[in-house]
Amino acid sequence: MSNSSAAPADKPKGVVGSLAHGLNIIMAFSKAHPRMTLSQVSEKTGMDRAGARRYLLTLVHLGFVVQDGRLFQLTPKVLELGYSYLSSVPLTDKAQYYLDRIRDQTGFPVALGVRDELYVVHLASANSDEFNSPGLTIGRRFPIAYASAGRCILAMMEKAEREALLKDIKLEPMSDMSVATISALNKQLQIIRKQGYALVDQEMQTGIRSLAVPVFNARGQIAASFNTFTFSNLVPAAQLISDALPVMQAAAEELQATLI
Repeated sequence: MSNSSAAPADKPKGVVGSLAHGLNIIMAFSKAHPRMTLSQVSEKTGMDRAGARRYLLTLVHLGFVVQDGRLFQLTPKVLELGYSYLSSVPLTDKAQYYLDRIRDQTGFPVALGVRDELYVVHLASANSDEFNSPGLTIGRRFPIAYASAGRCILAMMEKAEREALLKDIKLEPMSDMSVATISALNKQLQIIRKQGYALVDQEMQTGIRSLAVPVFNARGQIAASFNTFTFSNLVPAAQLISDALPVMQAAAEELQATLI
């Protein structure tokens, strides 16, 4: 006699088999098998046809599956299951995987920065043992006008929000290379918007060069930025851009897909 599921006989006490069976059916659909017959679902899940049919019809009733003749396929309602998870996970937890990946692929330390009024603060980081970059500290705050992470966020804001914020910024140059006027800062922000990243060369501290890319949410609004720092005498700007920028941009794009 066949079983209605391929679930192991030694499943933990308290496990609800019917829930497991329903989820197994949902996960059976894939890019290679977006539409399946009852027989195909039965084969992929290890359920008998009668059991698979009951669960499929239940999922149809709940709106997670639609039936078209002999074929079944998932509906967009399935995305609500992922939405519940994504909306409950803090930004820092989502970002840490990408921070570690950037660090491992480039050798540079990297941090996640978010705006805190007129500052940008690091919420998460992945440091490197390489000697060509300083370490990044979680919780450290930097002036939004001089940090690459801050400039990136400023540049990608909605125009009205950015202009309102610029009225409150009092520029206090931090090195001989720092911009000293709002007009000069605005020119830098225009460059950042056009090129899609921020490169700040020794404006916040002599000898330190930083690079940042924007992280947008699913609605295309600026949410945060990834940024890295190097010693300017050890890593030329062209090398920093060629080695780190593509990796950082790819990670930011992937992270965006998780931000509801």
